[in-house]
Amino acid sequence: MYKESIYKKMYEKGENVLHRGYDIEKEGMINRFFSRRMMMSPLMEGFLKQIEPYMIEIVNSVKKIQFYQNYTVDKNDTTLNK
Repeated sequence: MYKESIYKKMYEKGENVLHRGYDIEKEGMINRFFSRRMMMSPLMEGFLKQIEPYMIEIVNSVKKIQFYQNYTVDKNDTTLNK
């Protein structure tokens, strides 16, 4: 956190949380959310792999908006559901 707030102790206490959500940046999005049948076509597989970084960026921007609109969570905190 960039400043002292009343929620800092709560964040530090829950720092060893096990389940923080699916990390799409490390594990990818295409294999998890699209059917394997769509990947059988080389043309479709190539297209999906090209748009994967854009889809990941869109999902991350939505997460940033959600944190920015939530007044109980610091907008710079990236430890919750990266």
